[in-house]
Amino acid sequence: MTTVIHRGRSQRTGGAVGRTGRDGGDGRVPNGAKQIAWFRLRPSLRLVMIVLGAIWLVDGLLQLQPSMFRQSFATDTLAGTGQGQPWWVLHSVTHVAHDLAPHIAQWNVLFALTQLAIGVCLLANRAVKPALAASIAWSISVWWFGEAFGGIFSGSASLITGAPGAVLIYAFLALLVWPREHGATGAQAGPEAAESVVGAWGGRAMWAVLWVGSAVLQLLPANRSNAAVSSAISGAGSGEPHLLASLSTGAANLIGTHGTSAAVILAVIEAAIGLGVLWRKPNFALGAGIVVSLVFWVVGQDLGGILTGSGTDPNAGPLFVLLAFTLWQGVPRPTVARARRAERAAHSGAAFGGRPGAPAGA
Repeated sequence: MTTVIHRGRSQRTGGAVGRTGRDGGDGRVPNGAKQIAWFRLRPSLRLVMIVLGAIWLVDGLLQLQPSMFRQSFATDTLAGTGQGQPWWVLHSVTHVAHDLAPHIAQWNVLFALTQLAIGVCLLANRAVKPALAASIAWSISVWWFGEAFGGIFSGSASLITGAPGAVLIYAFLALLVWPREHGATGAQAGPEAAESVVGAWGGRAMWAVLWVGSAVLQLLPANRSNAAVSSAISGAGSGEPHLLASLSTGAANLIGTHGTSAAVILAVIEAAIGLGVLWRKPNFALGAGIVVSLVFWVVGQDLGGILTGSGTDPNAGPLFVLLAFTLWQGVPRPTVARARRAERAAHSGAAFGGRPGAPAGA
């Protein structure tokens, strides 16, 4: 369906360019008339899949850092995520971490190869469905045993520090880029290229759950104390390069002891971003989500700690941005030449007994 704007008036047609009443009744468009065909400009599933594959490759390479091969990675890093969580989370995470500790080097190689394999398959456009299925299973496993559900049961997790966990968004993105047809890979072009098997509204529902859930987390008692927000921001800068740590420290000092007000304001913004995507013009909410995610990625998540030598992924910021672009509705784009070609083809067909493309004099 193409919409053509002609001197302030528009008419929808079934693929051909419409003619307004100002053409004198002969179907001809006056010279100089401005025509605009509207197309939704947003990433195709294939492009989203490429970016997702690149992120999986980065995660696999980060998993090969020297610190990941030490027993402390299992006993301190992995087991530590369960601290302050309900007993069943603490017990399950701690149990798995201690089972991995004796052979952490071998397990870590397997972890890295799994992530690298997922990334290579998505980038090479080979075995896409098995790779996406593996990424969903892997994401859920890591979200439980590696991130302890992003700390959402601890009472102190917030979007500022990456809750509900970046790895959960990997699973959401895998569902959004899942091919619609057997053997399809989302490489097709056109306005519908970014429509996935879950549909546009399925993706918006995921976005709404993530952001509204983050607003709820932000209003928990531990997150709205006077010093909660500033402490969360400053604490994330530990061990980071000087410039990044300075940004976090400056933001924390700016908020100071106004944590309660800051938490309420952030919760309102997050809820508006989550619910705004359900509106008929979701781009406002998606754009705001991109901005907030990038700010938190720098001053709250400190780039996921990838510059410290112990970060395993870039954290939630980039994943929220990719999710926003995947759901992007698009903006109008003038394509005058294409509209004129379509108008001439339609006029030609109407002039010769409804036979599109009939030659002159036929």
